[in-house]
Amino acid sequence: MPDLRTAITKLDTSDSLWKSLNNQSIFITGGTGLFGLWFLTALIDANNRLDITIKATVLSRKPESAIKNNPEIFLNHQIQLIKGDIEYFEFPIEPYDYILHMATTSAQETFDGEQSINKFHMLTKGTERVLHFAHASGAKRLLFTSSGVSYGEYPIELELVPETYQGAPDTLNIASGLGQGKRAAEFLCSYYAQQYQFDFVIARCFSFVGAGLPLDVHYAIGNFIRDALYKKEITINGDGSQMRSFLYLADLVHWLLMLLVNGKSRKIYNVGSDQNISILDLAHLVRDLLAPTKEVKVLGSKSLEVSNFNRSWYVPNINLARDELNLDVWTPLNDAITKSAQLIN
Repeated sequence: MPDLRTAITKLDTSDSLWKSLNNQSIFITGGTGLFGLWFLTALIDANNRLDITIKATVLSRKPESAIKNNPEIFLNHQIQLIKGDIEYFEFPIEPYDYILHMATTSAQETFDGEQSINKFHMLTKGTERVLHFAHASGAKRLLFTSSGVSYGEYPIELELVPETYQGAPDTLNIASGLGQGKRAAEFLCSYYAQQYQFDFVIARCFSFVGAGLPLDVHYAIGNFIRDALYKKEITINGDGSQMRSFLYLADLVHWLLMLLVNGKSRKIYNVGSDQNISILDLAHLVRDLLAPTKEVKVLGSKSLEVSNFNRSWYVPNINLARDELNLDVWTPLNDAITKSAQLIN
């Protein structure tokens, strides 16, 4: 994982948030995933640099693998690993101040053909288990990382989707298990938070880039960085017309921290960048930054079908986070790509 001292942004503001968590404890699901590793790296850095004590307990199906892969994180004396499945884990007896619920199907599991119904069950059953634990542990606040797929398709004219958009995934599309599961988990957060009287915040996360992002699954930006570093050419499997945006993972750490501490309770916030770029332009940008002599090869062709809905746009409106919490896109995409490639090497 990266050295957050050189990677993270908004350090001064982040420091004040970390200090507000001094002598408190966080229970984390999904802590061995991409978001979790970045967040824990920043937490350890804050503990050491600011002389504070924030303890984190991380639920993991395979603690031995977590330690083997990232010993600098999971052998740290402020990080505790407990073994358990998100749907059935035994409740630790100690109390927790905060819950950071990020568990979801991994990118590799999705790429390997994880069944849509399994994604749905893991999100719904797992979230319900975590919410019961939030009550049992006395937690005062929970942050759930949902997803932009919760909006489903949205109209062509809506290029930046806001939190007020009431669209949803098609319930007859059996491939929509992730989106359906995320929406159901959001409902469960709302229901149990009201029943048990704790605060909750929902982060609908979009697309990201940074060290640790898989380079060989379905993430276009990861595939392009891999191609630029290791392949003869940079390959686009489609026609390159799809529009995306990417928030640097060091920026994301600050977003998650701010939402955990200061996000308004019972509220959904989009999390990501609103600076859109086509997949074709992204491939050329990665090429220009990392491998100027390589060719960009487009394998797909543009569909002539016209629809009232746009599946190719996946970009959030982040005005709510900007206006309420002073969150923003601080790392330019050029810098994010360059830093990611440097940290991979």
